[in-house]
Amino acid sequence: MPIECEIRDGALVWIKNPVSGVISYVVDVSGKSFAFTLGGRDPNVDASQHLSPEAIRHATEACPFCPGNEDSAPPELFRLSLEDVPEWSGLKAAPHSRWVMRVFNNLFPRIPSELTGDRNESYIVVEDPRHFIDSPRTAADLMFTGTLGSRHFIHLLQTDAFVMRRALENPNICSVVIRKNQGRESGASQPHLHQQILGSPEPFPAVVAEARAERDHPHLWQEIIALMDRLGLVIDRTSNIVSYASPIGAFPRSYDVLMPNFRGLLCELSKDQMVEFGNAIYRVLSTLGPLPLDYEIHQGEGLPLHAHLNARLYPYSNVAGTLNLPSTLLQSAAAIRSALARHRE
Repeated sequence: MPIECEIRDGALVWIKNPVSGVISYVVDVSGKSFAFTLGGRDPNVDASQHLSPEAIRHATEACPFCPGNEDSAPPELFRLSLEDVPEWSGLKAAPHSRWVMRVFNNLFPRIPSELTGDRNESYIVVEDPRHFIDSPRTAADLMFTGTLGSRHFIHLLQTDAFVMRRALENPNICSVVIRKNQGRESGASQPHLHQQILGSPEPFPAVVAEARAERDHPHLWQEIIALMDRLGLVIDRTSNIVSYASPIGAFPRSYDVLMPNFRGLLCELSKDQMVEFGNAIYRVLSTLGPLPLDYEIHQGEGLPLHAHLNARLYPYSNVAGTLNLPSTLLQSAAAIRSALARHRE
């Protein structure tokens, strides 16, 4: 059964998410005012303005993820040093940091330890010691994943894979998801860039739903890719990877990175596969830049390994199982393709 949608004159009018059943309608929101919902942002920051050293010190001294505050976080499981991540670009900004990435258990387990053999299987990976970007102008000028560099991001995914193996050694764990929240609009509880790895005694519901949809519709992923190609939403494609702007995502600006022929776990990827998958995700993240966003890496249940990325800056309205997509979706995909082409030149 093909994916339910309507296309008129080559343009998408509506589409039904084959997993959730949510129907997305493409509408023109160019004249709609978002002044109220985006009122917390100041678009008129003076370019010559800089956050004072006192404000920077106040923020970093209170941050449990910053260098020097390691004792404010749960006991460290392991860290990566400059020797482990020689591509690290922060030596000038954080010359005294003794680490590049740190891993420890989440102080507040996402899943109660009583359900995972009395072992906390919720992990935090601090991605970089820097709290702010270089020369921050406001307290919102935080470091973001898209500025780490692709090689650093690959080390981050390799770290995730290591933690995954640790979690899966626990016989009470059968499913692992990697989750990233960037920016307060995404629900991030700490401003310092980090991600979470969560082990569960049961398959995660979103993964179960995707697996069920594929069982009911065996060629689901191939049909999704073919439709994205037809709509001009494919961003990047190789023999092993495809990324696209997704009209069936959880938010109006959603993007997927998919390995259609690899049905395994992140920790089972070869080194070359890890690099290819990581680079495809990082290309989208670096294009989105500091925007509030989230991503999840879904795996297991016989699914192709894939990541869902959602830009969270743009307000959306999910009403009674319907979602509005901006009519500029196609232009957004084209803009990302152009940005990637310039990056490769």
